[in-house]
Amino acid sequence: MFKFIHAADVHIDSPLRGLSKYESAPAESLRNACRKAFENLIELAIEEKVAFVLLAGDLYDGDWKDYSTGIFLSRQMGRLGKNDISVFAVAGNHDAANRMTKALDNPANMKMLSSRKVETIRLDNCAVAIHGRSFGTQHVDKNLVTEFRAAEKGMFNIGLLHTSLDGREGHALYAPCTTDDLRSKGYQYWALGHIHKQEFVSEEPHIVFPGCIQGRHIRETGAKGCVLVTVEDGFVSEIEKCPLDVLRWVICRVDLTDASEMREVLEHTRISISNERTSAEGRPIAMRIRFEGAAPISNELAAHPERFEQQIKALGAEIAGDDLWIERVEIATVSKLDLNAMLANDSAFGKLLEGILATPANPDEIGGLEDVIAGLRQKIPSEAFGDDSFLNLDEIQTVERLVDEAKQMLVGRLLSIGGAK
Repeated sequence: MFKFIHAADVHIDSPLRGLSKYESAPAESLRNACRKAFENLIELAIEEKVAFVLLAGDLYDGDWKDYSTGIFLSRQMGRLGKNDISVFAVAGNHDAANRMTKALDNPANMKMLSSRKVETIRLDNCAVAIHGRSFGTQHVDKNLVTEFRAAEKGMFNIGLLHTSLDGREGHALYAPCTTDDLRSKGYQYWALGHIHKQEFVSEEPHIVFPGCIQGRHIRETGAKGCVLVTVEDGFVSEIEKCPLDVLRWVICRVDLTDASEMREVLEHTRISISNERTSAEGRPIAMRIRFEGAAPISNELAAHPERFEQQIKALGAEIAGDDLWIERVEIATVSKLDLNAMLANDSAFGKLLEGILATPANPDEIGGLEDVIAGLRQKIPSEAFGDDSFLNLDEIQTVERLVDEAKQMLVGRLLSIGGAK
C-alpha cells in the first residue's frame, strides 16, 4: 500500500493580479495566498508520508518578477527531499511561457518530464510507471495522448498531463483529447491539470482534475486543494479531497422575498454571511453578495446602489472584521410594485419610465453605447478591465449586466419619486 498526492495549477505568486484595483482588498492575505496554500500541500505530503507528489502543470504563473519565486519552490522541494519524497511534474501553458525557469536547475528530488516526447518514470519500490509530457510552448493544440505508450504490465500506470480534455467552460482549449483516448491506454489513473474546478471525470479508469490549490478571483469559488490517493494491490482504494486554500472565494446569495424594510434586509444578510463563515472553517473570505427574490424593498435598493453597498460592507466589517472582504454587492431582486398603473399614466414621468424599460437587452442595439464604452476605457486604468474583473468589457455578458443594472437603478429612483408623490 502507498499514497500519493495529485495537485495542479499552483500558480505561485499569482493571487494579487487583478485585485490591486480594489482599494479595500486584503492585499497582504492575497499576495501570499498561493505560497501558503503550497506550503499546506508540502505539510500534507510529509504528514501522510506519501511515496511521491504529482504536479500536473502550471506550477508557475508566467514569468517571475524576480528569482524569489524559484527560490521559494526550491525551499519547499527541499522539505520534501528531507523526507525522501520525490516530485514528478509536467509543464503547463503558463510554465511554458516562463523564461526564467531555465535559469535555475530543478531541485534534486523534483523531475520535470520532457516536452520533446512522452517520458516514463518507473518506481520499482512501489511498482509504479508514470507517463507524462510537458508543454514545450504556451499553445499546444494537438492531442498529446496519442503519443503515450500502452500500460506496462504488472505496474500501477499513471498518466500525467496538462489538458482541457474535450473542453471546459472558462478555460482555453489546450492539448485536447477525449476520455476514450485516455481509457485506450489501459492506465489505472490519469492525473490531469489545467481545469481549476475539481472534477472526477471517470472511475474506470480514475480520471481526475484536482482543481487549483487556491482560488484567485470570484470565478474560483469554494474549497480548493488537491487529492490524496491510496493504492492497494495495484488498485485505487480511496481518493480523498484535501482543501489547501487559505482564503476562500464565495458567492453569498441572500433571499429577500417579501422583505419590505431595511431591518429585514440586514438581518437576512447577517444570517447568510454567518452561514458562509461556518462553511469556510475559519478561513478569511472574499465574498460577492447577491440579493435575490421578489421584494417590496427592491426599488429602494436599486435606486441608491452605492449607498446600499456601503451599508452591507459596514455590516460585514461588524460581523467578521478583517476576515471578510466584500468584493461586490449585486442587486438582483425583483420589484413587487405594479408598474402598469404608472406606465399607463400619460405624463412626462410615465413616458420617461417607459423609455427606460424599453432600452434593448442587446447592447448592440443601443445607439451610442460603443462611444460610451470607448470613453470609459480612456478614463479608467486598463488593469481594471482584466479577465477576472467584473468590468471586463470584452465580454458581452458584462456589458449586458451593466446595462441591466443601470436600468434597475434608474427605474428604482423614478419609482421612489413617483411613490412619494
